[in-house]
Amino acid sequence: MTHGTFVSMFVLAASVGACVALSAPVSVSFTSGAVAAAGFPEPLSQQSPVSTTNRRSGGGSTGGGFGGTAFASVEITNTDTSTLVGLAGNANHAAEFGYTAAHTVQQVVFSLTEKANYSVANLSRTLVNGNTTTFTPVTFQAITGAIVTTSPVTGKLFPGTYRLKFGAAAGRANVFDFSVVSEWYTQFKATGCANTVIDWKLTLKAPCIGDLNNDGFVDDTDFTRFVNAYNILGCAQPEMPAGCPADFNDDGVVDDFDFVLFVPAYNALICP
Repeated sequence: MTHGTFVSMFVLAASVGACVALSAPVSVSFTSGAVAAAGFPEPLSQQSPVSTTNRRSGGGSTGGGFGGTAFASVEITNTDTSTLVGLAGNANHAAEFGYTAAHTVQQVVFSLTEKANYSVANLSRTLVNGNTTTFTPVTFQAITGAIVTTSPVTGKLFPGTYRLKFGAAAGRANVFDFSVVSEWYTQFKATGCANTVIDWKLTLKAPCIGDLNNDGFVDDTDFTRFVNAYNILGCAQPEMPAGCPADFNDDGVVDDFDFVLFVPAYNALICP
């Protein structure tokens, strides 16, 4: 059967009634990592570094004589519809020199056992010369898994392991170029920064085959998008949407095999 035969024969009317769109959480767990405190130039009081374990957060804090405080944590939580990997933290530094930070002394690694759609929400911020500045004090990378982006903040993750590194820090000018958080804070080395807040969330959902606009339904809008991708065929073609979302079996083309997967999802209408 030639490419295009299935789609040209596909005629099906869809009606949408009153219903609720659902997604599902995915299986994620920490495998290693630790968050602890750091500061310069004086020693600081510190909680013992907390290692991440399965579904447990880790954090570190500083405080005491040098006048700085910082805290950072990472946690996995599940809802009925999604899995959330959340980073939270804050840092302040009152002294006239140096910095205070809480950071990943050992990169946090988590394991994903199934393919997932992801989205990132980053509300992290700090004060620079009294003005709120948004930035990303987080590094998120694949180790044995793979990240396929569909936009700057969305995409697909494949089974495997992933690393997170992050730091909540505040300090004066001329310290961040040699600090333990330099990879995120060098941009503030000339000015310093204060009242830093980490608020970064990675939301993971089990893919709903056929839902190409991520609205919780597989309907005529998705069919139109599928047909366009089907006519392009090759995922490497420049006109193919980013991430090739219609390639449901991940073989690098949008063809009849993908259409066979699309049809029952279209008939079911509502994402599981």
